Amino acid sequence: MSPDLPTDKATARLVGLLARRGCPQSLAYAVVRAELAHRPTDLASAGAASPQERIDLASADPVAEDEQARELVRRKLRTMPGKLTQDKMVNRLIGMLARRGYGSSIAYTVVKEELAAADLL
Repeated sequence: MSPDLPTDKATARLVGLLARRGCPQSLAYAVVRAELAHRPTDLASAGAASPQERIDLASADPVAEDEQARELVRRKLRTMPGKLTQDKMVNRLIGMLARRGYGSSIAYTVVKEELAAADLL
């Protein structure tokens, strides 16, 4: 659901969707209210990059953007639990970069190279 959509309209849409799929309306309402209660009200608190941050990344120097992404990955690797599987590490690191506005190709390349440099691949 769009963060711009008021909660009551979002609730009505989702309850209607679940009801059309055969879910009892009372159960659908309870599920939707519980999910919307946990929805972040501000995208910044959810970790999403603001439109200005995305513009800054788009106009940035590609080399500087790559180096900034590498620094973010290195910093996150220092605090990441060592017991995680390689797939989980890759997913978490790529997700972190995606939330900050980096493209998937840059994120994947940087993560793979930094994991290889840290001997975690």
